[in-house]
Formats: sequence, structure tokens, C-alpha cells
Amino acid sequence: MKDILFLVADGNTEQLFNGLLPRVPIASNTALFSFDILVNPTHDAGNLNDSHEYLRPFIKQYRFAVVVFDHEGCGEENKSPEDLENTVSKQLDKNGWEGRNKVLVIEPELENWIWMGSPKLKEAINWKSNEELHSWVANKGYLFNENSKPLRPKEAFEAALRQARTPRSSSIYKKIASIVSYKSCNDRAFLELIKTLQEWFCKTTPVAKAWT
Repeated sequence: MKDILFLVADGNTEQLFNGLLPRVPIASNTALFSFDILVNPTHDAGNLNDSHEYLRPFIKQYRFAVVVFDHEGCGEENKSPEDLENTVSKQLDKNGWEGRNKVLVIEPELENWIWMGSPKLKEAINWKSNEELHSWVANKGYLFNENSKPLRPKEAFEAALRQARTPRSSSIYKKIASIVSYKSCNDRAFLELIKTLQEWFCKTTPVAKAWT
């Protein structure tokens, strides 16, 4: 039995997790864990509405399941991310994943995880301008929230890529997640992910004994 099956909404999220997850045991002091990632062909709305059905065949193959999707584009933007997480988690509970699932709804979307203060972000996107990246984004008219992240993180990220003449592709998400420190990331869903992995794979608790 493998440790975690991630169900994500698109290839960008898949590649970000492929870059991020191998770093977690060292950066966040967890035990090693195995994982696989599936991309839901029906994207954010599919993960909201059908993830319990999509994951049902894997109940006996993995200890845990994690479902990830964007708040924007899921079709239920009128509800809070926390409410959507609870709804999906309850469906998973009823369909074989009780006590061993986590649902993460990113507000507004995945690119919110990318905007961190690390200088490695500029390296990852080949930012050559002398102007500081966040200052450039602000000067282009993008507003920032109280956590110093653009309110429209995807649009701001795409604008920065165009300015840097870096082609937009899923691989850039993996590159960012592989080299940029996430210690300063203050996104709620991201912090929930790290907290959950630390709880599931605490070094002082043998996984095989605690979760079988």
C-alpha cells in the first residue's frame, strides 16, 4: 500500500506537486512518504463534485487521499473555501476515506502559492529586469492583499512571464516548486497541506503502525 494519492485539477498543479512533495521531508521535518498524482479530466468542478467517485477504486491502494482544486472556476464560488472543503471531505468519508482524507481549496487559484518573497522566484522565471518583481507587478496596476500577494495571482504571474520572455508551461510550476523556499508562504490551503503532512508522517510515529 502506498502512502498518498493526490487528485488535482490540472497539469500545472500536478507539476507543482511533483516539485514540492519530494522537498517536504527535509524542509518540514516529516518522515519519507510515497505518493502518486492523478489529474481529474473534469478539472476544478470535477474535484468538487465527483472526487469521491473518482477515488473510490483506490481505497485499498493508498493510506490517504488529498483532493486539491481552485476556488475560482469550481462553480461554487459563492461558498467559502472552508465550506467546500468540508462538503467534499464528508463525501470522501462516506465513500471509504473516513479519517484519512484532506481537501484543499486554493483561494483564488493555484498561482497564489507561487507568490512568495524568495529571490529564487526570479531565478525560476528568468527575471532579468533590475526592477524588483513585486514592484514591477504593482506598477503594472495589480493590487495586493494583506499577505503581499496579488489579488489576481494568475494574471500577475502570466504578465511577469511575458515580461521575462519565459514561455508559460506546466514545467515552470515544477521548477518553481523545486527551488523556491516555501517557508514564507502564508496561503491558508498551503499551510494546511504542510500541517497535514506533518501530522500524517510525524517522524516519532511509525506510519505503518499508526495508520493501518
